[in-house]
Amino acid sequence: MLNPDLLMALHYCAVIILTGAITSEYFLFRRGMSIEQVRKLLLADGLAALALLLIFITGVLLVLAHSQQPAVLFANPGYRTKLLLFCLMVISFGYPSHLFYRWRRSLRQGRAPMVSIQQQFWVIWILRGNLLLLALIPLLATLASS
Repeated sequence: MLNPDLLMALHYCAVIILTGAITSEYFLFRRGMSIEQVRKLLLADGLAALALLLIFITGVLLVLAHSQQPAVLFANPGYRTKLLLFCLMVISFGYPSHLFYRWRRSLRQGRAPMVSIQQQFWVIWILRGNLLLLALIPLLATLASS
């Protein structure tokens, strides 16, 4: 029914895509961006959102395809912590995505958006935090599997 190896490969591919997209956002985002840089940033943001969705879907399917009952998996503190960090990443990803989405109107008018110092501060730190979470979650996955 569900091929766990294929699901795991899709899951890992989505994590790699997410890492690349968030890293791209981190290096593209700054004050005084050109229209072309903003378009690349919006593309990276959309790709990151798609990767987050794919990670979630394949993760749920992996839980269903796992040999143990889901209750046994959720009893593992490493697994619960991994899920908590993933949820924290998804929630924190909302602020930059919402900010970038609001820029679409100014792009249609041919203007590059203005980035305030406060927006720059929060987006940079959120992206740094998400990159840190992306480094911690695989470590917790190894703890959860043992």
